[in-house]
Amino acid sequence: MPEKKTRRKPTGTRGRIEFRPEGTVHHLLVFPQTKEQVELFIAKGFCNPGAVSYVPHLKRYAYFHNLQQQQENSLDFKVDTGLGMRWLELCEFAPLEQFGGKYDLVPEEWEARRMTDLFRMLIEKKARKSDGCDVILLIYKTHQTLFVPPPIIRAVRQELMGRPVPFESIYYISPYSSSDMGVWEVWPGDSDDQGWAIRDGKLIVGP
Repeated sequence: MPEKKTRRKPTGTRGRIEFRPEGTVHHLLVFPQTKEQVELFIAKGFCNPGAVSYVPHLKRYAYFHNLQQQQENSLDFKVDTGLGMRWLELCEFAPLEQFGGKYDLVPEEWEARRMTDLFRMLIEKKARKSDGCDVILLIYKTHQTLFVPPPIIRAVRQELMGRPVPFESIYYISPYSSSDMGVWEVWPGDSDDQGWAIRDGKLIVGP
């Protein structure tokens, strides 16, 4: 059989800023080359308790073991959890069609309403393609100005209430390095996440 062709997946710029007496240093995160490799990188970090400092997903599921990547045109992964076997479906928050198709054109200044709508619309788009049975949706980003702040996540959660959400849970992942990822529970909501929500005004997203 002919070898399956792999296509490079574009990714944005991401990494930690370190402040030193002599100036700032930007430690760039180099993502893998293909969509499958990027998704495996994200899924492994999500399942590794040593790679995240805030663990709402472990509060809900206790652990994630035996991660297995699936064939194309299927759900992306299956994994054993403390609640039984679950499916992981991944997607990137990258509404580049709004910004000329390029990560570099995504601005640092956002209208809160615009980001809220785009993030919610991505969830609704994925929902139309899934029955959600035992499915955990992982939304990740690869570009620093596409970070979705917790107040926006809370606003999206509130707007999803009363609507059919065909996923058992939804998480947002912001990778900082190969061993450090931020994880926030979008749905149904972490009981410890009692901060404020924002839908209006401007916000600055960036390093």
